[in-house]
Amino acid sequence: MNSSTHHPQILFAAGEASGDMYAAELMPRLAERLPGVSAFGLGGAQSRAAGIDTIVDMDQVSVMGLVEVLRHYGQLRAAMNTLIEALDSRRPDLVIVIDFQEFNQRLAKEAKARGIPVLFFVAPQVWAWRPGRAKHFDRYADQLAVLFDFEVPLFARHGLPTTHVGHPLLDLVDREAPERATARHALSLTADETVIGLLPGSRKSEIERLLPVFLEAADRLLAADPERRFVVPRAGSIDPDWLDAQIEAADLTDALRARLSVTEGGARQVMAASDALLVASGTATLEAALIGTPQVIAYRTNALTYALARYLVRIEHVGLPNVILGRTAIPERIQHEATPNRLAPDIESILSRRGAREQRAALGEVRERLGAGGALERLADLAARMLAR
Repeated sequence: MNSSTHHPQILFAAGEASGDMYAAELMPRLAERLPGVSAFGLGGAQSRAAGIDTIVDMDQVSVMGLVEVLRHYGQLRAAMNTLIEALDSRRPDLVIVIDFQEFNQRLAKEAKARGIPVLFFVAPQVWAWRPGRAKHFDRYADQLAVLFDFEVPLFARHGLPTTHVGHPLLDLVDREAPERATARHALSLTADETVIGLLPGSRKSEIERLLPVFLEAADRLLAADPERRFVVPRAGSIDPDWLDAQIEAADLTDALRARLSVTEGGARQVMAASDALLVASGTATLEAALIGTPQVIAYRTNALTYALARYLVRIEHVGLPNVILGRTAIPERIQHEATPNRLAPDIESILSRRGAREQRAALGEVRERLGAGGALERLADLAARMLAR
């Protein structure tokens, strides 16, 4: 091989669990198309396993909400400075930023100021809040890749090259989600017991707010049927001792402690094994929808953050499945409504034969609306074309 051959270098920026997963899936696809490609940047364990040099770990930046960002401003600034310094010292050929909007927009703007092309994957939800942002998004991206086809005209009409690649979860869920019987066997659950999955999020701040509520709702559900089982999957970003301490600190009955188990990772396994789910609003709600498990969506954040969001948000729904459907097919309990008094009856409703049947029909419609798979292949092709230019 000619020693002067240039091997492309990419900076990835994935500040959340879903972005880390997408970066890890994208890296080997790029290696197939671009022999010798290397990558570094912001990511987590999955990115590292895929060969990306994570000079900043996503645990350093994984916060959500105005108050939480202000509280962690110092470490966010340090992470940004590290990445900006790497733009100057390592001069990547392409920057691929994945969601994590406010942080990644700042980083992308710095890259563009240095003449480094930027591929931005996952558009800001301008259809939900601050629609005027679309006209200025070319400040942050040379190419935008979007999840939903209706997003293309929102950005393309302002002159930004915008490509609908689709949603990666279609392929990932179909490839990785086990069958119900297999999932139950792996979790030591019998075929006939009622299983309820508790998924309070992948950030500590989410878990601190939602896990106690989910556990209290589980106590009530267990009181109605003492044979029910409850499973909490621990996200890879969460320290097991910290999570155990959160559960230990909760005011649980002895009966629930005996019927509650924590799994290492395997959120999709828990989704597949469960009859119903309590899920923190986010990507997990769409994963569960694609697996076909009935769910209740919940979320709590800082009061100031919530008040600001209420002022800015212009859509009726928070959960991704409901956003895609344009109606409330899945119960949403946000902020003051996310209480055991609301969540336990919601779960009881979808455990009924009629409730489960109605929600599963709606979840099938979510899958149909997302269209064909192959999103990561299309995204890799797009990145390769940008590098070729």
